[in-house]
Amino acid sequence: MSIFAGARKCDLKILAEELGETVNDSHKLKDLKKIILASKENDEESAKEWMNTIINERKEREENEIRKEEIAEKKRQEEIAERRRQDEIQIAEQKRQEEIAERRHQEEIAERRRQEEIELRKQEYEERK
Repeated sequence: MSIFAGARKCDLKILAEELGETVNDSHKLKDLKKIILASKENDEESAKEWMNTIINERKEREENEIRKEEIAEKKRQEEIAERRRQDEIQIAEQKRQEEIAERRHQEEIAERRRQEEIELRKQEYEERK
């Protein structure tokens, strides 16, 4: 099994730099492999261990980034749900206030009618006297 199994370009670049080689982004995957294999510091066993460590660290960083994104998305969804809940509460309260105002208005109308009825009866009573 090759020491490069499962390695990405970024992993090979890190290993080459760890071996003291100068690399840049223009190097292709095959160039990085050649640089690593030709390195004076290359000891196949330790290079293989380094490569495994580099790959595992990258995978761990990627997993951590995915977890962070999932947590951020969950938080965002919770914030949206909370805003919706608050909006629903506000709408319900507004509706309740409107219903109270309408009830008061209807009660005022009924009271006016009752007062008018009383006044009318008083007038009728006075006229009968």
